[in-house]
Amino acid sequence: MVPFRFLNVLPNQSRVLLSLACLFFMVGSAFADDWPQFRGPNRDGISGESGWSTDWSKEGLPILWKVSVGRGYSSVSVVKNRLYTIGLITNQDKKDAPTHEVVQCLDVDTGKPIWNFVCSTSIQKSFPGARSTPTVHGNHVYVYGQGGELYCLDADSGKVVWQKFLMTELAALKVIYGYAASPLILGDLVMVPARILKAKPTKDIKPNADGLLLAFEKKTGKEVWRVYHPSAEIGGGYWACPTACTINDKPCLVYSSGNAILGIDPMTGKMLWKYEFSAEDLKTKTGHKGITAQEPVVLGDRIICCIHPDNSDGVGVCLEVKGTEVKEVWRDRLLDHYTCCNIIWKDHVFGITHNDTASRIGPLYCIEVKTGKIKWQQNKVGGAFTLVDNKFLTFDGRELTLIEASTEGFKELGRSQKLFSQKESTFPYSDRIAPVLANGRLYCRNQDGYLVCLDVRKK
Repeated sequence: MVPFRFLNVLPNQSRVLLSLACLFFMVGSAFADDWPQFRGPNRDGISGESGWSTDWSKEGLPILWKVSVGRGYSSVSVVKNRLYTIGLITNQDKKDAPTHEVVQCLDVDTGKPIWNFVCSTSIQKSFPGARSTPTVHGNHVYVYGQGGELYCLDADSGKVVWQKFLMTELAALKVIYGYAASPLILGDLVMVPARILKAKPTKDIKPNADGLLLAFEKKTGKEVWRVYHPSAEIGGGYWACPTACTINDKPCLVYSSGNAILGIDPMTGKMLWKYEFSAEDLKTKTGHKGITAQEPVVLGDRIICCIHPDNSDGVGVCLEVKGTEVKEVWRDRLLDHYTCCNIIWKDHVFGITHNDTASRIGPLYCIEVKTGKIKWQQNKVGGAFTLVDNKFLTFDGRELTLIEASTEGFKELGRSQKLFSQKESTFPYSDRIAPVLANGRLYCRNQDGYLVCLDVRKK
């Protein structure tokens, strides 16, 4: 297998590195009740919200508003009284008008638009819809389009602060299904993955070293560092950003590159360690090149990630990192969902299994991270989920389920009414968009593009 290489830490980055070192452990501390990015304040699927109503009566949860934001898998980011999301929209007023990804800023009280920004996007025909979720940081909104466009927008007006077109400026290539990672902000850096072939191979860079993780200055868009990794058989890591964490008392980015799991120094882009999957792990039985769009989760020195070489055959793996050495501790096929991210709570990992049927929803499970022991699993409940105040909120595309967070067994606490009609929910993959609870409001979106806001504030 081609060795991993670190390339070109660019000059004039002292200020970036100092700021990053100071802020690494403060990624989400400024957003007590907000939900400013994909998977929440700390990008772990956990909300710090408390004091919300869990009394889900038979009358159903109060609906504040429901709007159409365009097709897609984009979740929502909520900061104060504004919500940000992306949808695939066609201008209905023009015949044969092109379809674009549109970034939308809505008023959380009314659902009415405040501003829209149309991306210059190369739209993928497979699984139509917007991919990534906006990242809100300070007064800026960072957006990564499925055609490799990275935007920094003014959060108040939607005006462009800076933009990078990776295909034209950096010779990035199109990837199957389009780029889907939600931008990761750490200190002064914004990070996204891409696929860029090295034009002139050197002794350090091989011709097929085409996976790439890029870091830019968040204020200017100037490139700071890049990390190449081998051309991946199962997706190349183009659909998810790394997980920011601390392993062995050192700041680390854990990145699922497709063929391997990488440990990267977030300040410099230097490779700290790597774990390469075996040829048997990467073997495809169907000829279909699978993808890995799941961000790894981390507990101490252990990493939970997914390998998914086929469209219906994957496995979850628990790795242990000691210094630069990485070994597999256990694996289980329950952890095979390649898009829905897991959640770590009380030394256990919770997730849903990929089910290659019309419903797409497999069992919800709880596994002890230390041993790999399955503590419980429950069929036919929920979809992508969020942890709030020791409770799980799961959403299957039409209905919410409230579940007690427990390592001992499954206990359902309540269900919502059907939030979307059959006409409003026609696509089978809406179970991949987790619900978001922010400031007493609960947001659910489906792939068809309908977004509903529920009032869960205590009266």
